[in-house]
Amino acid sequence: MLKVIKRVLRLSGDLSKRIYASFVFSFIDSIVAMFPVGAVFYTLTKIQNNKAFTGNDWLVLFGILIISLVVRMVFKYLVYSFQSTAGFEFVSRERITLGDKLRNVGMGFFHERNMGDITTTVTTDLNFLENYSMHLLDRVTTGMVNMVVTSIFILMFDWRLGVIFILGVLCSFLIYGRMQEKGEELTAKQRQVQAASVEATLEYVQGISVIKSFNMAEKNLSGIEKAYEKSMEASYALERDFAPMNVAYSMVFRVAACAIILVSQIFALGGELDFSSLAVILIASFSIFNSVEVMGQMTAMIRSMEASLDRVERIKGEKNIDDGGGDISLKSYDIVFDHVSFSYEQGTKILDDVSFTIPQGGMTAIVGPSGGGKTTITRLISRFWDIQGGSITIGGKDVREFTSDSLLKNMSMVFQNVYLFKDTIENNIKFGCPEASHEQVVEAAKKARCHDFISLLPEGYNTMIGEGGSTLSGGEKQRISIARAMLKNAPIVLLDEATASVDPENEVYLQQAISTLVKDKTLIVIAHRLSTIRDAEQILVIDNGKLVQHGKHDELVLQEGIYQKYWNIRQNAKAWKVAQ
Repeated sequence: MLKVIKRVLRLSGDLSKRIYASFVFSFIDSIVAMFPVGAVFYTLTKIQNNKAFTGNDWLVLFGILIISLVVRMVFKYLVYSFQSTAGFEFVSRERITLGDKLRNVGMGFFHERNMGDITTTVTTDLNFLENYSMHLLDRVTTGMVNMVVTSIFILMFDWRLGVIFILGVLCSFLIYGRMQEKGEELTAKQRQVQAASVEATLEYVQGISVIKSFNMAEKNLSGIEKAYEKSMEASYALERDFAPMNVAYSMVFRVAACAIILVSQIFALGGELDFSSLAVILIASFSIFNSVEVMGQMTAMIRSMEASLDRVERIKGEKNIDDGGGDISLKSYDIVFDHVSFSYEQGTKILDDVSFTIPQGGMTAIVGPSGGGKTTITRLISRFWDIQGGSITIGGKDVREFTSDSLLKNMSMVFQNVYLFKDTIENNIKFGCPEASHEQVVEAAKKARCHDFISLLPEGYNTMIGEGGSTLSGGEKQRISIARAMLKNAPIVLLDEATASVDPENEVYLQQAISTLVKDKTLIVIAHRLSTIRDAEQILVIDNGKLVQHGKHDELVLQEGIYQKYWNIRQNAKAWKVAQ
């Protein structure tokens, strides 16, 4: 319990001052909460002594009640306002911190972690912390403060009754400790199955087109249904296992309250307590354990909050891919692979001892069978992953010496799987160059041959694109991504099947546009259409993670090997026609 409070205070940083202030306000509120009991005691003492109420007595009583009401309203407001604002700002900072962390970790992080777990952390866990962290913090701290204040008051009133109160609290702590242990175990499992259900939902939604195309919309629900059932069972187990402990925890306070009532009556019968004192004790016995009891009822939520904090801090603790990197400015842009070896998750090698040089200002094409490592080469140039052996340098500088920003500002990329954001077409094109003017956006769109179809849209360049570009065709998305790369105007251009989803008519124009884009730039092209790379300064043939051929088109078509085989297949395909 105290550990969770310390973690929240540590994470909140300078905002912890507001939280500490709220603790002080909570303490004052707890003191003032005892005033009405004092007013009752004052009244009963007057009655017991057969003294008539004077105007001053009524003023005292009403003064105590009104002051306690007003002061409690003020300090409750201060407690909630200080804690709530601190909580919202704290979680807002955590969202930004997690966003920065996800931007700066290596792509291997996303390869190793499932999206359900990451999504649950940045959505469900942060939402839970935002909505409940300060509320739980207030309940726990208020309970602890009230417990201390109440103990002091009862001990001052009658030390014997105070001992019973303290013994009741100590007994409750024994059960509370067991509740903490069980809560930690159950909430960890609950969060795990919750992440699995989110992952199953994401998989189902993202693959819905495939599911529907195979008429499996209903038959393919077994996986997602099982995930939801496990989530339900975990939540039910949490409530089922906590119910007996909650009953036992509450029963301790009921027994302690009954003991206080019984002992106080014995003292009254023995003449050790007067009527007014007995009445106050009987009234107070019904509420003195309330704040402590609430602490126990919050156990499951506190454990959930701790689990959420664990997951958030686990992501924050991931290593930044550019730790130790510097902001480097390049004067040249030749790229050198020197005995590079790489594998995902220490599995089969994707690249095995690969060496080559991509000269500045020239076009280098990479061809080869699918899965041979072509796209991996472009990912390693942009340092989405770190290699396990050898080195990759740009302008004589190892890519591991750069920060991500200083490295990627030198590159424009058009990958085969285009992703567009849920934003306007103009903002998607400006993504790599936010300061660009509308005229520059239009110019880039014209060069990429997407201006015409954009102009036909109802809102033109202000048309909103669906998530991932879902409202556009594959060719339209690819042309917009090429316009985005053109606008960025970086010295290194990476094209991975940039014309794969473009019709033949537009492909001619795009080839012209790409020629304009890459003028005086270092260009790396991955292509299966060999006709588009005939003029490349060099062609690298990659097969099973190795560089098997290297040269120009005219040289490679004369060499026996993969490139000649591909070229012959393409030439034969041109003469293919349906038999009559």
